[in-house]
Amino acid sequence: QTCSMTGDGVNDAPALKAANIGVAMGITGTDVSKEAASMVLADDNFATIVRAVAEGRRVWNNLVKIMIFNMPVNFAQGMSVLFAFVIKMEAVPLTAIQVRSISQV
Repeated sequence: QTCSMTGDGVNDAPALKAANIGVAMGITGTDVSKEAASMVLADDNFATIVRAVAEGRRVWNNLVKIMIFNMPVNFAQGMSVLFAFVIKMEAVPLTAIQVRSISQV
């Protein structure tokens, strides 16, 4: 669970500091609340928080997708190089350019 607190005044500063994510208002907020907050809204619009959360979730989901793709690919590359080393092959099974081209997919 993550707790967020929004505030714009001096009396909100302790709660902004204690919350997981303190959000201060950029236009109407005091300097004390801006310093205590983790994030400052430039436009004082709560819809900005919703858009920021949606954007953060999209970025997180994309990172998960990248990791789900890269883990088996990198494991297979590593195992092929390790297998070549174990059986003492003279040539490397994957060159650096081949590894790079697979990683760019």
